[in-house]
Amino acid sequence: MQFYICQSSDTDALFTIMDSAGQPVFRVTGDSLAIGNKLSMIDAANVEIARIYSVGLPNLSKYTISVGEKERARVTWNSSAKQQKVKIKGVSWRFRGDLISRSYDIINVDSSVVMSHGRCWNKIGDCYGVEIHEEADVPVCLCLAVILDSTVFGGVAVPAPAN
Repeated sequence: MQFYICQSSDTDALFTIMDSAGQPVFRVTGDSLAIGNKLSMIDAANVEIARIYSVGLPNLSKYTISVGEKERARVTWNSSAKQQKVKIKGVSWRFRGDLISRSYDIINVDSSVVMSHGRCWNKIGDCYGVEIHEEADVPVCLCLAVILDSTVFGGVAVPAPAN
């Protein structure tokens, strides 16, 4: 399944996620909390599909991805780590690629590709192309992409459009 993640210019969304036909299927919104942030991935029917809770500093942030009421994954992003700046727990996946250029894959323990991500330009404009191989992985993979796209330059995923 192919998706396009676009930075949103709306005041109520950080990202708009479109399907391969260019139709909006999800939007990502955010709220600041006392000790971090909460991002929500909401479908076209205005139903929250997934949540991302984040706590951290500019160089070290921790994220929890929940789908429904179940925690699905935890992500640690450490910009000062010499190796393995992105660690994923709760699933048997790992990060492979270049975060700065936003060209990366999420791979399984057997090295099969779960998700591919890259910067692209198409009829939607400047965006990130995401290819997810299993439908069941869509919410978690899109949340991972949102986390990584939000933190590349700012350090922490925050409820404001990414630059």
